[in-house]
Amino acid sequence: MSKVDSREFELSSLTALSPLDGRYWSKVKDLAPYMSEYGLIYFRVLVEVKWLLKLSKIPEVTEVPSFSEEAKSYLQGLIDGFNMDDALEVKNIERVTNHDVKAVEYFLKQKCQSQPEIAKVLEFFHFACTSEDINNLAHALMLKEAINKVMFPVMDKLIKALCEIAKDNANISMLSRTHGQPASPTTLGKEISVFAIRLGRERQEISQVEIMGKFAGAVGNYNAHLSAYPDVNWPQITEDFVKSLGLSFNPYVTQIETHDYMAKLFYAFVRFNNILIDFDRDVWGYISLAYFKQVTKAGEIGSSTMPHKVNPIDFENSEGNLGKANEDLSFLSMKLPISRWQRDLTDSTVLRNMGGGLGHSLLAYKSALQGIAKLQVNEARLSDDLNHAWEVLAEPIQTVMRRYGVPEPYEKLKELTRGKAVTKESIREFIIGLELPEEAKANLLNLTPHNYVGAAAELARNVDVAVNLVNGRKVLETV
Repeated sequence: MSKVDSREFELSSLTALSPLDGRYWSKVKDLAPYMSEYGLIYFRVLVEVKWLLKLSKIPEVTEVPSFSEEAKSYLQGLIDGFNMDDALEVKNIERVTNHDVKAVEYFLKQKCQSQPEIAKVLEFFHFACTSEDINNLAHALMLKEAINKVMFPVMDKLIKALCEIAKDNANISMLSRTHGQPASPTTLGKEISVFAIRLGRERQEISQVEIMGKFAGAVGNYNAHLSAYPDVNWPQITEDFVKSLGLSFNPYVTQIETHDYMAKLFYAFVRFNNILIDFDRDVWGYISLAYFKQVTKAGEIGSSTMPHKVNPIDFENSEGNLGKANEDLSFLSMKLPISRWQRDLTDSTVLRNMGGGLGHSLLAYKSALQGIAKLQVNEARLSDDLNHAWEVLAEPIQTVMRRYGVPEPYEKLKELTRGKAVTKESIREFIIGLELPEEAKANLLNLTPHNYVGAAAELARNVDVAVNLVNGRKVLETV
């Protein structure tokens, strides 16, 4: 490699070590306000300010009297008006303190020196707090906001897209394949509806995870709180405070919130992602079978040497990023609940990587959606496969034979079909020769690989209702 000047390698889309911050930035940047260093600083500021406001409402804490509306408005303005310049100022202070949370405290003290009421109680910023009181709530809020405002909308869009495909293709018959071999026919719509339901169920599981917080001081016992104000019911005060932020309260903790909810949350995303991997691979296979064509885009190139290629790159990109996301999320789930004694620092550096797992997931969801938008059903190819699979009618024939007491039905159909070429004519000849009631025989003669699909079409048409049921709420509009 030619000699390079390290000054040329300042952070940019070309020099970023993670492709999320480089090549794929445009696809994942919506997460940045929440899952970045900026997001962490912002939510730390929010927690510190909200705690000072809470202290002003505790009668026993006379040193922090109730604030005037002007003072309250000033404090709220620090949250609402927080911007990139403020975040950079916090980072500048951190260069001196070498402590990120203390830098936030000093930043707020500087900001409030000019406000007379707040200037009198500056030392009550961060009162009785350990850094993890601030951090754990900030991390919880980062996750809560990122999931609700960024992840869920894209996940819901993905589920809705699958529902639309399912309904549009509810009556498009398709040859099933079990163990890779021809099996009882289904419809394309019903098979897609299975994924919509599965993803909807896991999306609901994610929404059910309680995002928790603690605020109990250095080792979880309110030691400092009670030493200063022994008559205050600190467990109740802090529970109210945590819940006021829209979080669930964890009363039994060490210095850190135990992170068990994070393990549950991230594993729920892994399950959602695994289902989407299954979908990506199935659609990849259907494209390979020519059940789907892909709408081409002018100027795009599929292969650098084979001009005819239209590769399923969106589904491959989705699958690859889901694998990376699951690796990151699984590690977080396994590591974060483990901390030596009352706390070690290993979780601190690990928690800074939460954005990676969500970022690769988000990228994968968008890639899948992009691929779905290009799909075009090839009904002729689906029909052709069914026309060459008359052996699949062995199942209904032997089942009806069982009903009417014909001996050895399974064995007779096995003899007719297993490992042999089966045609429409050979199936009809077999049915005509059966000792069955005329009505039953007529029904069997009317069966074809195209119409032997059971309740598949109905299941596909009802997919919206089913998705709403598994979600416990109206995610999708029903028609």
